[in-house]
Amino acid sequence: MSNEGWNAFVCETTLNSARNLPVRHAPNNNSIARWRSKLAPVALWARPWAIPLARLNSGHLPSAGPKAVTLGRLLRDDLPVPPGFVITADAFQSWLRSAPRCESILAALDQCAPIGSPTAVELSRKCEEALAQLPFPSAAARAIRRALEALPEVRLWAVRSSATAEDLPGASFAGQYESFLNVSNAEVPDKVHGCWLSLFSPRALAYLFRNNLSPERVSMAVIVQQMIPAERAGVLFTAEPTAGDPHRMVIEGARGLGDQVVSGQVAPERVVLSRLLLDVLERSTGSTTGCGDGRAAPTPAAGCVAGAPPVSPVLEDELARRLAELGLRVERFLGGPADIEWAVCCGEIHLLQARPITGITQARTWEDRQIWTNLNTGEVLPDVVTPLTWSLLQAFLDPLLRSVFGVFGAELGCTTAAGLVAGRVYFNANTGLAALKHFSWVLNRVPNVAQALGGGQIEASPRLLQSLADEDLPDLGFRWPRYILSWPGILRNLLRHSPRRGDAWVAEFKQRMDKLVRMPLGTMSTAELVSLFDRQVREGFEGWDLLYLCTQAAALPVFQMACRNWLNDPQLNVGYRLFAGLGGVPEAEAGLALWRLAALARADSRTGSAVAAGHSWADTLPCLQHTEHGRDFVRAWDEFMAEHGHHSRGELELFNPRWAETPDYILGLVRGYLRSVDQLNPLANQRRLAAERQRLTGQCCQRLGPIKRWIFLRSLRRSQKLAINREEWKNQIVRQFAFLRQVLQTLGRRLHEQGILARHDDIFFLQASEIGPVASGKAGLDVRERVDARRKEYQVNLSRKPPPVVVGRFHVTTNAAVMPAANDKVLEGIPVSPGIATGPARVILRSDDHEQVLPGEIPVVPFTDPAWTPYFISAAGVVIDQGGILSHGSIVAREYGLPAVTNLGSATRLIHTGDLIQVDGNHGRVTILQRANRPR
Repeated sequence: MSNEGWNAFVCETTLNSARNLPVRHAPNNNSIARWRSKLAPVALWARPWAIPLARLNSGHLPSAGPKAVTLGRLLRDDLPVPPGFVITADAFQSWLRSAPRCESILAALDQCAPIGSPTAVELSRKCEEALAQLPFPSAAARAIRRALEALPEVRLWAVRSSATAEDLPGASFAGQYESFLNVSNAEVPDKVHGCWLSLFSPRALAYLFRNNLSPERVSMAVIVQQMIPAERAGVLFTAEPTAGDPHRMVIEGARGLGDQVVSGQVAPERVVLSRLLLDVLERSTGSTTGCGDGRAAPTPAAGCVAGAPPVSPVLEDELARRLAELGLRVERFLGGPADIEWAVCCGEIHLLQARPITGITQARTWEDRQIWTNLNTGEVLPDVVTPLTWSLLQAFLDPLLRSVFGVFGAELGCTTAAGLVAGRVYFNANTGLAALKHFSWVLNRVPNVAQALGGGQIEASPRLLQSLADEDLPDLGFRWPRYILSWPGILRNLLRHSPRRGDAWVAEFKQRMDKLVRMPLGTMSTAELVSLFDRQVREGFEGWDLLYLCTQAAALPVFQMACRNWLNDPQLNVGYRLFAGLGGVPEAEAGLALWRLAALARADSRTGSAVAAGHSWADTLPCLQHTEHGRDFVRAWDEFMAEHGHHSRGELELFNPRWAETPDYILGLVRGYLRSVDQLNPLANQRRLAAERQRLTGQCCQRLGPIKRWIFLRSLRRSQKLAINREEWKNQIVRQFAFLRQVLQTLGRRLHEQGILARHDDIFFLQASEIGPVASGKAGLDVRERVDARRKEYQVNLSRKPPPVVVGRFHVTTNAAVMPAANDKVLEGIPVSPGIATGPARVILRSDDHEQVLPGEIPVVPFTDPAWTPYFISAAGVVIDQGGILSHGSIVAREYGLPAVTNLGSATRLIHTGDLIQVDGNHGRVTILQRANRPR
């Protein structure tokens, strides 16, 4: 267009067409002056017009735009961003400034708000057509040529806009400007020109005005980036964009290039993942999976071969998790939820664009930033806790954890180390990581700790560490100078907690408990019972200190290293066999004691008949008293209850009845053993395992030199001692809680008789601090109303199923436990006891369900505590949803020599009783070989 033609166009559009538009503001000297200042040629020649993406930083925002600067930052952080360069807004301004009477056309564009009437649309279209006639600046062409020559290996390019108002916090401008794919070197200048023109399209101007932005505030840079010949591509949202849910990530993808997904040309495959664990929560198949070529496939899929097997999904679970991990890294740069375009070529992921998700708000209160985990608590406290139990646990946990935190120079103070999630006890990960954040070598071992204790979040541990910023962690008072000065005291404290001293302390505590359990609670007055309870709350937990176990636990990684590096035992298949038949594991001894009772009953026909008759214990006991052998059985029964009767499901919950209170349950277990006593002998098996362990220990020592042998044997013995002591410590703690339950039951019956409590077990819905005032009538509250409200809350929590890890406040919809895919036949977990076993599954969800495990069956259980031990006696192997190498079930499985896999997460939901399964305790794999026939 000639200068004369341009001037005529400007006059016509400005003086005539603008009269018919709604006035935004009249073209005045101030507006034109602002544009003239914006487009002034001052120092434009001194700034580069083409900058490599990797060189961009925040100082380039005015000239490169947020989109290009973000890609540059990601590229420098070694994220998989294709290389390229940006043609800066300076080149655009030079081009636009070259237009005759530029100020007039820009003033005309400023009158196009709002774009609504046909006249306004026509005006913007004419402006765009007129600008299209402007020649491309020769200086910009030279800059592009030099930038292309710097990347000679790239043959095809993607050319995208990077407007200076794009990807702002309030408006992303996504899809408003032009993008060009598969662009050759010769075509790059023309496509850059096309991006410049798209700034003035009616669509772009309408979006700009809707966001209250004047055209004079916007300029255009252009990204020229290596073209990725994508096999699969799509978008990723690190927060669900429709609901703004920060706990769920959404990935959409299709075969071919991602422009089909972004533009809505196809219905993509969609996967929703949980933010922390990156588990797949939902999956929907798009319209592109029928033929696998990126086209929307009708039904039946056009072009597909009839009867051909369906193509593989676009977003396999592993690819979805890899994308989500990259998305979390991008989100940390952007400081909030991110919208990311991605592509996959030859198995490699490439990030093409990243921008903030606009239009959603994300609450970031302190509570929202807390991460809760049931690491270990899911095993020892699997159920909803009553108010009385929780108040006691708080008094118990504080001194138990304080000394361990002190080793790292951290002070708990009023900081929360544990809390309740849907009424269940969870540890606060933020507090734990705050204590460890200054010790990278310890942080690197957190996944190993998770593997040792279990809890369903082993793979999530690294992501959990990355997702917590410093502002999300409490200040535990750590200061390096003060910590260094405290080293002598810490060393003395560690020496005072040697394994030998720990054994002596446990022995002393056991003697104290032996005296307590013989107290005549029934003859004590109400005041005496309250005084006894208060004294036990204040003094009963004194001396408990995890440092005793921590000093022993230091030997475990040394032992594992010796097995892997010196004995060529990477899976610890040999190492774990050295923990079989140790003896002295209290809960394992409980299972063997039950078997001895069955064997004793089997030795006499009348005793055996009385036990097997099917009557209750109250009816069976008189029958046993008639014979000398029967009385021997009763004495053995009483000895069992005295030694092991304090066990139960969820042993640290005071509300749960103990074995001694449920004799019919124990009698049912003995009857089950009685039916199979001729088929197997666990006592002989224990002797065999012990002999094999000793022989294997000698073989290992023969392969090592003197120094390595000494290290190996010392770490082995310490690790074996740790396995026994951990169970013995927990055993004594459970005895303490069982005694407190006896006190509370006696007191509860008294208060019920006095009319203070509606039911005798209402006492468990009081807090420890309320027991004395309620018993004395000085509580100052409506006891029955308070108890009723707490019981209702307890019942509600029983119906909730929180997952192993919860971010922020628990909600039944956003934090629901992940349901497994029903067709999974191979489950991966942690190998905790070596060997391979094949047999029918016996799924048991509760240890008090009166189930029986027949010889050769494989119990599949959600977790393990001592109440589950009796099911291991006749088992061929063990499968456990939750736990680690130091979990109770793992220790007992190794003691009994049973192949075991734990931390499977969903075995009890995927496996059904009667299914033929194989447990590979060498590699941590459980395979469903054959489904049982079940009624439809």
